[in-house]
Amino acid sequence: MKYSAISAVPLAVLAAYQANAQVTVYTGIPSRTATADPAEATVDYAGLPAYDPLTLEPPAPPETPVTSYGLTVPSTEDALIAAGRQLSIQQKGSFLGFSIELSVAPSIIGQHANSLKVPFLNYMANIRNRAGHGALVRIGGNTQESSTLYTQGTDDGSMIEKIKEEGASVTSTPTINYSDDLFYAMANISAVVGVDWYFGLPFNQSAVENKIDNIYEVAQTAQAILGERLLGLQMGNEPDLYSDHQKRDPGYGPTQFNDEWISIKDEIRSEGNLKQSQNFLIGPSICCEVEGFLLDDVLNAGFLTDNLDALAIVAVQHYPENNCGIDGKVTNPQDIFASYLTHNSAVGLVGPYIDGTTQVLAAGKDIMMMEFGTASCGGFPGLSDSFGAALWTIDYAMQMATQNFTAALQHVGGQNVYYNAFTPPPNNLASSGYQWTTGSVYYPTIIMAELFGSSNQSQIVDLGADNNNEYHPAYAVYENGVPTRIALINFVSDASGANDLTVTIDMGGQPFPKQTVDVRYFSASSVAEKYEIYWANQTLRTSFASDGRLYGDRETVTINCDTGANTCSIPLKAPSMAIVFLTDQSLASSTSDDTASTATFATSVVNVGSATVDVGAIQSGNGQAGGGNGGNAVLGSNSKGSINAGGRTIPGALSLSTIGMMSLVMGLTAWVGLGA
Repeated sequence: MKYSAISAVPLAVLAAYQANAQVTVYTGIPSRTATADPAEATVDYAGLPAYDPLTLEPPAPPETPVTSYGLTVPSTEDALIAAGRQLSIQQKGSFLGFSIELSVAPSIIGQHANSLKVPFLNYMANIRNRAGHGALVRIGGNTQESSTLYTQGTDDGSMIEKIKEEGASVTSTPTINYSDDLFYAMANISAVVGVDWYFGLPFNQSAVENKIDNIYEVAQTAQAILGERLLGLQMGNEPDLYSDHQKRDPGYGPTQFNDEWISIKDEIRSEGNLKQSQNFLIGPSICCEVEGFLLDDVLNAGFLTDNLDALAIVAVQHYPENNCGIDGKVTNPQDIFASYLTHNSAVGLVGPYIDGTTQVLAAGKDIMMMEFGTASCGGFPGLSDSFGAALWTIDYAMQMATQNFTAALQHVGGQNVYYNAFTPPPNNLASSGYQWTTGSVYYPTIIMAELFGSSNQSQIVDLGADNNNEYHPAYAVYENGVPTRIALINFVSDASGANDLTVTIDMGGQPFPKQTVDVRYFSASSVAEKYEIYWANQTLRTSFASDGRLYGDRETVTINCDTGANTCSIPLKAPSMAIVFLTDQSLASSTSDDTASTATFATSVVNVGSATVDVGAIQSGNGQAGGGNGGNAVLGSNSKGSINAGGRTIPGALSLSTIGMMSLVMGLTAWVGLGA
């Protein structure tokens, strides 16, 4: 392992660097010590994990390079079935979304309903512009289980306040109090960029402390404010760990969980006044392959059949590794890096859910991965924020889609984790002009959006490429029974070029739809790279330098096919990933106009702690026009019960009537030249 050349700059010298947009500042605590190589000295990094510059060594390439292989993509669904393969259910471009920990939601989405974070809007707009509809976002996690809604506002007036129990350790999960301002902020975000939401209910607290009034009030308030933008309310978060975490007695299992779930479900319904009392809950959200508490065990205990009319979605959660230090176990990320860079990882992770997924679909319900990432307890330095982790995420997401999951949400925590798709700047830098940090695993969300496009008819299949070669997976996407896109991955990292790959595609002897194919590449210099990462030649920049928008000229490579042989040869660097677009229509339906005023929101320096967004772009960004009331304009909504249902809308009065722009508080000031 090594540290990148990006250095930690003392806060005392910030002023000297304000003209240099490339400077990265690492600050704050905690500190950690990383032993790079036994032969190397110990290196100290005193800073927040989300900005940790640690870079791993790329795993060695295979001893025998594979430089080419042939890939047959059947030209029709019937031909695919005849070849022994089956298409997935129809998937949406928003398949890959985000799970945001409740306790950190304000720092990511906005501190109040009328102060939204512009970079977050941009991250969401990138997905909407490609998928044709809004991103999927869950607010919840461990902190949902001990949370209380205060509809009259929290004691300190904030959207969320964290209450540490006396004597609790620094890493203990705090008790969360929050106001309904959170739901209004979520509704306003939906009105701007079309986000659809999942929200976590305090199931554990309600079951143990009998606080049924709280859980009911959360359900009722969320439904009333978010309306159709609320896709479901999660009840229970990782119940298979309740016993291990001393939340239940030893021996607690699926039967006891199901009994509690039924009881609370029935009590919520008995209160009445819910806008939706059927198909509105999500569970069981088990996570950790606890023996006797697997998905099949929960289904066999009656969870699906007993709760069928109440379930919106069946959900699971999973991380392949943990960095929790359980029983003193410390994992060196360098030792396990190679295990993520293989197709076997994705196949092995999804395999245990196949039987349960079949049962869920047969019952007429969807199944989703409510929360996942490279490793629990914050992930691993140098691994979870690497280009290799992004390739792993893409392969894992495609494998889940292949096996009929309908969505998968990457978890986003605070600044004390390594796996975030995006992270706002620390508070002590918020007034100093620094911006957000985009994690490598954000890129897969827009890549998946382009892979499935905006038709909502995309079906995916794992082609078992090169005799199921673990380093070179390949998938095909079909629409209306014919292939429209192909996804290729080269997990091998080799700067010498010896493991660069050429994939020669044929369509079972049939001609290609046209004489050329269009290709977009996901690339970096190695699997260990953290920031110099590009999708179609565009990047979200380095640490503290992102506003959620893609920079650079988008590049789509046109490759001529061999019309005589009916083949197309696609070069693939080691490492890289590519989407091959077989038709003009498939390329068009995956392409956003990032130059349009409605695409993303430019930031500029206005004053400390603010950024501006063109109100016209916001008003038209989700297809709605702004409602007018003299100079006091409010935004309309396409969704019943959304922004107009509450009354706490994005502000428009003074700023609209005076300067024609709307200021959305970001908690940071964009540097001149970074947000153009």
